Amino acid sequence: MKSYFFLLVFSLGLATSCKSEKKVELPLDTVALPLHNKRVLILGNSITQHGYYVDFIDYYLRKHYTDNSLDIISIGLSSETISDSSEPGRDFPRPNVRERLDKALKDIKPDVVLACYGMNDGNYHPLDSLRFQKYKNGISELKTKVEGIGAQLILVTPTIFDPNPIADRVSKEGEPHAYWHPYYKYNDVLTAYSDWLLSLETEELQVIDLHHHLNSILANMKHITADSTFVPDGVHPNKIGHFYMAQKILQDLYPEVPIENPVSEIERLKADSLFTLVSKRRNLRSEGWRNYIGYIKNGDTVKADSISSTITKVKLLDDNILKLLSQ
Repeated sequence: MKSYFFLLVFSLGLATSCKSEKKVELPLDTVALPLHNKRVLILGNSITQHGYYVDFIDYYLRKHYTDNSLDIISIGLSSETISDSSEPGRDFPRPNVRERLDKALKDIKPDVVLACYGMNDGNYHPLDSLRFQKYKNGISELKTKVEGIGAQLILVTPTIFDPNPIADRVSKEGEPHAYWHPYYKYNDVLTAYSDWLLSLETEELQVIDLHHHLNSILANMKHITADSTFVPDGVHPNKIGHFYMAQKILQDLYPEVPIENPVSEIERLKADSLFTLVSKRRNLRSEGWRNYIGYIKNGDTVKADSISSTITKVKLLDDNILKLLSQ
């Protein structure tokens, strides 16, 4: 079944187919490149903390725009919400990005902020007007604060929930709902959140629609083989799912960048030295900045006193990345 799944994804893929920690000034002749030559902050939950989609984006942009700097800081945090809501009965409330947002904006000083929230914000319950309003309030506050520092906000709709791989522990109407027993139609909640985000889009506010994009891909896969998925635990996309995420984000921001089939590309990237360095750099920089900004999770406060060691280590990786790109 596993080999057939990869053959299936391969077929579907064919069909769908930073130089320092100092903020980079934006040259006028590169303004058309949405993420280049400026500082980019990526916010999100565990899916962003896992970071595979950020690795793919970073790698392909470095490969295709070798003469322009790329300065992405991704500080996704597992379990985080933007709504400040949690399931009843949790020992500790979920982290809330609004608790660290001011410091992140002040210390990182981004020109662009990408934010992907929603998966945890519905608390794995049926659609609830109070939770939904808290989500709307959180997005509104994020927008106000990002625009308040003169940065551009790009919203990203939440990914998808697939109940099939965890059919033995989903909950139905009238049963207790929680992360470990999510509502079996929770994807409908994420669709409602995504549709609302899309209604906010204007010329000034871009919304990248991961949710419906991934829904369509998964529906096509299941039409061929009913138990196919790229969300093996129902919530977190695997690397193929992250590849589809990166594919959609790049399609919207850099349509001129060709993205190959996920299975063949993921296999090829295992032996690609540049990708290895880019992924290591993203992981190191993400952890360093996430801890320096600080957060509270499960009753524990995490706060690093300095970012200097991260800057030094990232600089060494930058030098090696530049050498590979210049070959």
